[in-house]
Amino acid sequence: MQKFILSGSTFLILQIGLLTTFHSTGIAQIGVDINLNVKHLTGSVSEFDRSKFIFIHAGITDNEWDSDEQRKSFLEDYDVYMGRNNGSIVWEYNNTKEDANNKGFPDVPWMQQRGRSDINNYKNKVEAHQFEDRYDNMMIGGQEFMYPNGQTTRPPGNSSIAPWAYKDYNALAEFYANYLTYYFGEGGDSGRPRPRMVEVMNEPFVKANKLGTTRASLSEMHNVVAKRIRQDHPDIMVGGYTAAHPAFESGNFNHWRNNWKLFIDVAGEEMDFFSFHLYDFVGDRNRMQDEMQRKGSNIEAIMDMINHYSYLKLGATKPWSISEYGWFCPPCDSPYYVERDWYNLRSFNSMMVQLMERQDQILNAVPFMILKARWAHNTARDEYNTYGPRLMREIGELEGEPAHGGWVYTEFIKFFEFWKDLKGTRIDTKASDLDLLADAYVVDNKVYLVLSNLEHSKQTVKLNFMDTPSTVERIMVKHLYETNFIPQLDTTYFDADIEEIELGKEATMILEYTFSEPIDIPESSQETSYFAEQYFQAIQANTNHSFNIKNVETGEYGEATLRLGLGRAHNRSLRPELKVNGTVVNVPNDWRGYDQKTRDQFFGVLEIPVPYSLLQENNTISIKFGDSGGHISSLALQVFNFSVPIERSDFSTNIEEVELNLETLELFPNPSKSRIYIKNLPQEKRIDYSIFDLTGKELRVGQLSGQFNTIDIENLAQGTYLIEIRTENQTNTMKFVKH
Repeated sequence: MQKFILSGSTFLILQIGLLTTFHSTGIAQIGVDINLNVKHLTGSVSEFDRSKFIFIHAGITDNEWDSDEQRKSFLEDYDVYMGRNNGSIVWEYNNTKEDANNKGFPDVPWMQQRGRSDINNYKNKVEAHQFEDRYDNMMIGGQEFMYPNGQTTRPPGNSSIAPWAYKDYNALAEFYANYLTYYFGEGGDSGRPRPRMVEVMNEPFVKANKLGTTRASLSEMHNVVAKRIRQDHPDIMVGGYTAAHPAFESGNFNHWRNNWKLFIDVAGEEMDFFSFHLYDFVGDRNRMQDEMQRKGSNIEAIMDMINHYSYLKLGATKPWSISEYGWFCPPCDSPYYVERDWYNLRSFNSMMVQLMERQDQILNAVPFMILKARWAHNTARDEYNTYGPRLMREIGELEGEPAHGGWVYTEFIKFFEFWKDLKGTRIDTKASDLDLLADAYVVDNKVYLVLSNLEHSKQTVKLNFMDTPSTVERIMVKHLYETNFIPQLDTTYFDADIEEIELGKEATMILEYTFSEPIDIPESSQETSYFAEQYFQAIQANTNHSFNIKNVETGEYGEATLRLGLGRAHNRSLRPELKVNGTVVNVPNDWRGYDQKTRDQFFGVLEIPVPYSLLQENNTISIKFGDSGGHISSLALQVFNFSVPIERSDFSTNIEEVELNLETLELFPNPSKSRIYIKNLPQEKRIDYSIFDLTGKELRVGQLSGQFNTIDIENLAQGTYLIEIRTENQTNTMKFVKH
């Protein structure tokens, strides 16, 4: 064992001067099967609906466009839809008079007058009328200062309206219902089309203490508003609670109990949809490596837990609005820099591909970006806007540009350039690795293959098309990736078929294939999810946790995946003993996305292949861990019934013996106060580790994977420790010091 000092650093690196081997039947390679003749249905949905996914967070008459021509070009050239507006209703709320004869309630005749004025204004905005077909999934919502807790309205400075306070939830509900009645029409001269959806209030639970209320009261407010809107507008969907940070596992799952479970218990019956926000998060701009990512298994755990409990409590799952998603970094709100756009773009893309798997449930999924966000610009403090996720910025925000030279698109325009052509009927795809998201769509003689890489390293992906009906005439490849965290969007053309493609780290790619003949899709894969009768069990060591999944429909051919949601400390096992109907099923040592070591604990879904032949109409699942702690958060069985048998490729390279050179294994920094890193572990598999004190007492166990791994040692006492790293056929030990 040798010690080296890194040049320019005080970090010590421990290296093992040892060459060892382990035996394997093959090296796993990443690949994807694409079955052109098999339609993939989730529920009854198989078509990619752009009006659910390709959104701008703006309304039909938003005044932040440079011109009508710019708006028209953007919406039509990129085939974009209007998604969400949380400002107009607040403006009118503050412009509403109090009813002199019914204190604390809105003056309805005044609202009728204001509504007529609003309709006339829209009637005169003729250019906006042509975009009404891009308004079908529009959602409006309120803000926290509309909550009736005694706070008064905020009329504009040039208004003669006196501030007043809404009396209660009924008064607020009257405003919502009358606003929807009098301020909208059916389009054209009759007024703006009414929105399809209403979010009662944006992110209210995180503001409950500030508002002087409880989450139960906020849930009841949703009930009152929903019932009142439904009286006059049964065609408008009402939902909530627009969750800001669905960290269900926090506080030993008290966050789940006190937020989502409570909301479903109190308001679930009255909600037409549930809404929540999904963000990858960084709390320190100087420590980007500590990012807490939701993309991957964490998003799956959030969505499965909501669905599972909703199924048990309400008898069905509810539709969803993912009314914001992307990347959230509060300290990154600063003068514009291009790297910030990359973090957003890669989160937009990978999350969107995950959400596309649930098109039967999703009403809309809105990548969070504002047009110019001029309302957020503190001109007295800052020369330029410091608001983060913007579609447009001023010329002058980057060094070397002329000051205040007009407006240009930020790098966010690449999101719309990238997705502008995607459409079609979804077909069967299967990736060999959970960190490769794959989806594909067919239109006539074109196939759009979508690949998204959750790994933090480049991947070479093998492409295997089944039942190709004709020859490939051309392939156009769009690749959205980064170079030094600067977004790059490349377009490459091939005149013949290709066997593999390189996908950048955390990058997304669309391969558009043009075939010589139209593609027929006569076969089908019908995807259905079934939930266990039990949920949310505390894990006890060596205890069989039993679950029943009933009324499962199977056919002659198919596949199945058991989706096991887990919330566990990082030193707890994620590989239980699993039995399905009495038969042991192997639990893979892998999941979507990163190892979650930057989160307080692991909260994710393990996607476990189950032999289709094991499935019965009524199924018994037994799960046993060797250690206590944490919870099973959800359990669902994902069944794919095929109309014909489908063969899956083996992407392994058959090599009998593979050498693993541990000379490249590195541990640093050493000594360390908070965390150590193990670098250059084999990419092909996950590795177990244990930490011991010098007496030989095992203090912690866990798993490592990939090229770069983090181990949190902050809770260890100061001293010297040993870390043992194990594969199936070798064990290696290194020493480190905790300061």
